[in-house]
Amino acid sequence: MKFQPDSTKDGLPSYSIRPGIAFPDWSVVRSPVAREALLAIFEVFDMDRCWGGYTEAEDAVRTAILLHYCKNGKPPAVADLMSSCGMDEAQVMTSLRNLKGRDLVVLDDARGQVTGAYPFTDRETGHRVRLGDTEVNAMCAVDALGAGAMYGSDTEIDSSCRLCGAPIHVATHRAGRAIRQVSPPETVVWTGIQYGGQAATSLCTVIAFFCSEDHLNGWRGNNSEERGFRMSLDEGMETGMAIFMPFLAGSDRHGAPDGQVVAAQPGIGSR
Repeated sequence: MKFQPDSTKDGLPSYSIRPGIAFPDWSVVRSPVAREALLAIFEVFDMDRCWGGYTEAEDAVRTAILLHYCKNGKPPAVADLMSSCGMDEAQVMTSLRNLKGRDLVVLDDARGQVTGAYPFTDRETGHRVRLGDTEVNAMCAVDALGAGAMYGSDTEIDSSCRLCGAPIHVATHRAGRAIRQVSPPETVVWTGIQYGGQAATSLCTVIAFFCSEDHLNGWRGNNSEERGFRMSLDEGMETGMAIFMPFLAGSDRHGAPDGQVVAAQPGIGSR
């Protein structure tokens, strides 16, 4: 499988990550704000570095990591990846190092252990996502909103306002592709735009929930240098779905928890 930089009929950037599957899934992006936010993210994020020469072995390892997170709430050990991917240790470690270089996986080099794979992380980020009986930390607000659609599963998200710390709860439905409930109802998302080589420690730190427009404006008053986009919950979900739905789409790997459906059927995310 070879990386194929491409564009949609509208001239939007598009990257073939497996046969028939394009990243991002522009078909779910209806809001002009979500579209502009995605374009701004791609402007600062080196997508050629991310997807150039992306191999089937790397895809198999990354897919196995994402499925393990969904089932267990934590990343797999190298031995788990060897078993699920049918690879030896050297092959797994080569793929993990390559995935780290692409900023698709966060790797603790000293321990040779995965500590994150977008949209999830071992770190306490304040964004907790519940998938069935499994709970996991999302990297940021948009990652939390997009995680359910990646698996085709409804989710419960618990987070807090970046300014005041008030609890925020979001429930999704329609296989994780729509907002069912949000508390408080005035909740909005700020999608900051900054990148320093690893999204987990730069971009993801400035994508957050706020309990109201006023609190977002209050935070922005103290962080006026931050570039970004104010989004409704629906716009934040569009952004998350566009990014994460292609990650498992078209994969022949299964194994979501009971009651969940991995979004693996061909066509999702394709152009």
